[in-house]
Amino acid sequence: MLAISPARLEFSPEGVPYSSQFDDIYHARAGGLAQAREVFLAGNRLPAAWQGRPHFTILETGFGQGLSFLATWQAWAADPQRGQRLHFVSVEQFPFTRDDLATLHAQYPEIAALSAEMRAGWPWLTEGLHRIELAGGAVVLTLVLGEAAHWLPELQLAADAIYLDGFAPDKNPELWCPAIYRQLRRLAHDHTTLATYTVAGHVRRGLQEAGFGVQRVQGFAGKRQMLVGSSTIAPQWRSRPAPAPASREAVIIGAGMAGSSVAWQLARRGWKVTVLDSAERIASGASGNHVGLLHPTFSRDDNLQARLTRAGCAHTLQALRLLAAAGRPVPSGSPGQLQIAKTPEQDALFAAIATELHLPPELASYLDRDAASAHTQTPIAAGGLLHKASAWIHPPGLCASLLDHPQIRVRTGCTVRRLQQDEDGWRLFGGQDGEEEELARCATVILANASAAAQLCPDAELPLSDSQRVVTRLRATHLPSPALALSGPGYLTPAHAGLRCLGAAAVKDGDIAAAARQNLQEIGKLLPGVTLDETLIHDWRACLRPTSPDRLPLIGPLPAPQQQDGPAHQLWQLARQTGLYGALGFGSRGLSWCILAGELLACQLNGEPLPLERKLLDAIDPGRFALRKLRKASNY
Repeated sequence: MLAISPARLEFSPEGVPYSSQFDDIYHARAGGLAQAREVFLAGNRLPAAWQGRPHFTILETGFGQGLSFLATWQAWAADPQRGQRLHFVSVEQFPFTRDDLATLHAQYPEIAALSAEMRAGWPWLTEGLHRIELAGGAVVLTLVLGEAAHWLPELQLAADAIYLDGFAPDKNPELWCPAIYRQLRRLAHDHTTLATYTVAGHVRRGLQEAGFGVQRVQGFAGKRQMLVGSSTIAPQWRSRPAPAPASREAVIIGAGMAGSSVAWQLARRGWKVTVLDSAERIASGASGNHVGLLHPTFSRDDNLQARLTRAGCAHTLQALRLLAAAGRPVPSGSPGQLQIAKTPEQDALFAAIATELHLPPELASYLDRDAASAHTQTPIAAGGLLHKASAWIHPPGLCASLLDHPQIRVRTGCTVRRLQQDEDGWRLFGGQDGEEEELARCATVILANASAAAQLCPDAELPLSDSQRVVTRLRATHLPSPALALSGPGYLTPAHAGLRCLGAAAVKDGDIAAAARQNLQEIGKLLPGVTLDETLIHDWRACLRPTSPDRLPLIGPLPAPQQQDGPAHQLWQLARQTGLYGALGFGSRGLSWCILAGELLACQLNGEPLPLERKLLDAIDPGRFALRKLRKASNY
């Protein structure tokens, strides 16, 4: 099941939030905020511990009402010596709904503004990682919804402080066990602190066996004692965030959605970024289409692409809100999108997905043909999924907004033809008519130039290919209804600047005009009774859509051409090219994956908690194709 069961809003006879499922209260009667400050902040020597640190990461094992997070954010905001960014990563199996959180927080007026901002960004209650940027990105809440035993092994971070929280050990023993303690130690570094309200003997012994030194100290609100501690012996296996580069400068090749997103995410963290593009203007390739569509995908088994696309859509929708708040709004809208079934079998599949996955209504719902026609006020050919978490976006406008940052410099008309590595990093060469010139040099280079990246790094096993696609534009007056987006055999966008887009047929035998006409034919299949002919075409645009063999992107450090001695059987064993990264192979999912790609690369470069689970990180690792080649050669 994709959906997460929310917690029930209940109270004890004394008025304290209570769970009948666990037969326990959420916090001491003296108050949740006071408990958070005394147990978790003071127990981890906060705020002193984060002062002078560029970013600080806290890992929590039970989000509950979110009071420990809000108390931490409040203390962070009040501290003039705080760092640039606070990461708060919290695992919760039974989260409260947005409305229930409003009820719970009403008794704490001092955090009303913080609570309102957090609830405004409250995620879909679905399993997995949900990243919420607050305070303009200075505070990052990563909610991990699901069982701690499953999701802690999927996290990649190095916690500076741990809030070991949850219902009492005798009420929720699954959370207080050696496997959990070992994962906490894996996610710690050599100076991580820890605090918890309990002093149960098996908890203390379990933490010590996992590698934490703990001691009893004065407890809170009538409890005689609590535990505080810190990491001691090094774990045998731990998360390994890449060390932050000494120089916070980067060169990005490509000024489309991928390159613009990476540049924006780095610039927001204080990096100085130079973006090079071979065209005379930004967003000239696949990112130059008039309108693109964004919505999550779903599968009955919630496969890798579905999970990645869902995460990416959430990041892009959040970025639209952040850019608007910063005064750089992107031409876009969210009228909904109807994904119409292509066949009766797919129609039945969509209905089954909505039922079996228990899709939250704010994500998507199934409509049969009659309901879909009624919703759109237009006859529709079949039933399908109505996507609420969707948007249409003007890709060139998105790129322009992302690149409009004082830390970003854009140079167009610069074709990088060769990379050369030396002891100081990378040198980028271009030039024409046999006259080679050095365009830039930098320790960190990110390739976001589609399939051209494979030409710059021919030995890195980047199997990217291009599919030429055509987008057809009609005047909006030719097809005024339905106003929302449609997709199925083809797609139809809402109107922007008086034009609607149809796409995106593949070009066959070089006949671009035929592909433009095919777009009309495909939309005609979705809208029976609507007459469409080529006289309605305003114009069309052809572009190359880069993709990978498994239809997943390549995001992260690029593999080295020559691997180390001995067979590599895991991705972490692959040698990497120092300072060389990729954001490539987005295919038809550029809008879904670009912002997420930028966030992932920025976190990798800064040593921050990664925004995706381990399985997804492995699935999009640029080294996966090199690993497959090595495994095949070694008969692994």
